[in-house]
Amino acid sequence: MSSTDPSIHPPLGQGVGYGVTLGAGLAFAIGMFFITQLLRRFTGEDNSHFETYSTAGRSVGIGLTATAVISSWAWSTALLSSSVVTYTYGVAGAYWFAAGCLVQIAGFATLAIRSKLIVPHAHTSLEMVKVRYGTIAHSVFIFLCLLNNLIAVVNMFLGSSATLSALTGMHTVAAIFLLPVGVCLYTITGGLRATFITDYLHTVALLIIATYLVIKTITNPAIGSPAELLTLVNQVASKSPVSGNEQGSYFTMASKSAIEFGILHTLGNFALVIMDSSYWQKAFSADVSAAVPGYILGGVLYFGIPWALGTTMGLAAVGLQNNPIWPAFGRSLTMTETADGLPLGYAALAVAGKGGAVAVVVLIFMAVTSTCSAQIIAVSSIVSSDIYHTYINPAARDRSVITVSRYACVGFAIVGCGVSTGFYYAGLSLTWTLYWLGIIVCPGMVVLPLTIFWKRQTRLAAIISPLVGMACGLIVWLTTAWYYAPGGVLNVTTTGELLPCLWGTIASAGVPPILTVLISLARPEPDWNWNEFSKIKLVHHDDDSASTLVADHKGKDNSGNEQKVTVTALEEQDGAPSHFTDAEIRYMKKASWWAGGLGIFLFLAVWVLWPLIMYGQKYVFSASFFTGWITVAFIWLWAALLIVTFLPPIEGRRTWKLIITGLVRGKAQAQRGLSANGGDVATASSPSSTSSPSSPSEQPQLRRESDGTAITAGGGGEGEKKGAS
Repeated sequence: MSSTDPSIHPPLGQGVGYGVTLGAGLAFAIGMFFITQLLRRFTGEDNSHFETYSTAGRSVGIGLTATAVISSWAWSTALLSSSVVTYTYGVAGAYWFAAGCLVQIAGFATLAIRSKLIVPHAHTSLEMVKVRYGTIAHSVFIFLCLLNNLIAVVNMFLGSSATLSALTGMHTVAAIFLLPVGVCLYTITGGLRATFITDYLHTVALLIIATYLVIKTITNPAIGSPAELLTLVNQVASKSPVSGNEQGSYFTMASKSAIEFGILHTLGNFALVIMDSSYWQKAFSADVSAAVPGYILGGVLYFGIPWALGTTMGLAAVGLQNNPIWPAFGRSLTMTETADGLPLGYAALAVAGKGGAVAVVVLIFMAVTSTCSAQIIAVSSIVSSDIYHTYINPAARDRSVITVSRYACVGFAIVGCGVSTGFYYAGLSLTWTLYWLGIIVCPGMVVLPLTIFWKRQTRLAAIISPLVGMACGLIVWLTTAWYYAPGGVLNVTTTGELLPCLWGTIASAGVPPILTVLISLARPEPDWNWNEFSKIKLVHHDDDSASTLVADHKGKDNSGNEQKVTVTALEEQDGAPSHFTDAEIRYMKKASWWAGGLGIFLFLAVWVLWPLIMYGQKYVFSASFFTGWITVAFIWLWAALLIVTFLPPIEGRRTWKLIITGLVRGKAQAQRGLSANGGDVATASSPSSTSSPSSPSEQPQLRRESDGTAITAGGGGEGEKKGAS
């Protein structure tokens, strides 16, 4: 590639950039304000209560859970970088990017259902750490989780701002600071439910644009078909073969650098998911029967986005560089353009003109704002729940906790923008932070899940192992960067290379699991009693006075006869604290096994068997094979679009009916409809009506109000709600 950095003239005016970042952001904020008011008025969902604000009432259904997972994982980084790694390594790059994002989402389904069973009243993952290991460990993991969220938004802001600047001409720093404006407004207005609803809107728009770009690229007269795209790319490869790829081809899974990237990417993404409190919040907010299928479905559907979009746009960027329609006609992209994630934008501009550039601008805005909203509310919950409510004002109630949470939203957005600006002026790019972030986020990714899986992990192990792991990762990273650098010079280029970051990430991820086991066995403590997690309480409404929740409901015994069951919040069930019924307990235990089994199956299928068999065969794609490859990727993307578009509205049909009834016939009529539904509102799907791994007789037999209180599951207009409050 050229060492110079000639930039193309921005195809769009600055007004487009400012209009999208400010106008669309404000439009979403205003829209969310009205949606929140409608939910409050006609469905009784009040986000002035912290339980609703931070966990969406713990009643979100499969469709919205899956959509939120896709949205949280469909970073602007994913859309940009999947094209970059394809442009750099070939088809193996996009595949490993997609595979490196699927397995941890599927695996997190096990954590999601386990956390709901063991810690049903948690708002953040850090509350579990505080209860089990104490203040010092809590402080360590607050630092690690906040660092995880910070590096995530910095990575997104760097890539998004570079693309917006290249396509619209707006200043990069202006783009960095304007991107989160609308996000802060609608997150402050609506809380976690707002992020779920905007996740849906953003994700549908994102999938529509991604599908459009794939179709537009393949059908463009300059390309015409997958077979012709293969021919164009092979012509380029004949002059500039891909180093480390079989026969120097872009069309092979036998790519040494791509598999190295796959390992780095998978480890880093595992940590990004586990250490990101927003994923735990989505698990806490999901309905009992929605947690596992929601995460599995979201992970599987997401796979098609970077695979289809990255493969198509990355290869188009290679094949069209000698065509006059290419924005940088006659040359490859510079190192700076590639590092900033511009292959996607340039390819879209080439195949669709200014319309393609607009599509990418909107696509990136949708991706970065949706993901950023999850990061912001995760940090705000940490600040309000784990810092303010834990150490500053333990007696705080709804109003004060939410106020702190809203200030934290704004504060984190400002800090994220400031750090991103510092990285930008230091010359650190999207690709640099993508490679480097695993070193920073991996140290706690095994220790944190063991908090709810291994009784013998000790306090000392939880404190020491992640800190030592991070230190080891940083040392290995800098040492190997020095070793591989020409002349032993450490700078932005040498520290951002793939191999130093890979070895640093492996050290950062591998040392803590070994160390925590050794310390726990060498300095043992009494086995942890899961019932101690009952110390985590719901944040009470301002008009509540009870410290626990008790609910009566009608269930059925083993003979099918109705019986009255009392469910006390956080009572002990097989050594685990729970406020769930026996049916729900059985369901979650069985779902845990299904989640673990599916996670292992997907890992073996997508990460091991499929790619490594092709790697071992050193197969170079034929025209017919590549046509089938890209067709399957497109079908996967199309399926994601259809399911994401239609499943959440179908599940939320009762909410839409209540709102429409309220708007047309008045609030009183809507409230009668709410009472007739037994309080089952919002987008939650009734556990008894959703598919699950357990038999119908083992489905959970009750629903909950937004405060977590159990209500009668049966039918009719009884809807009797009882509680201690």
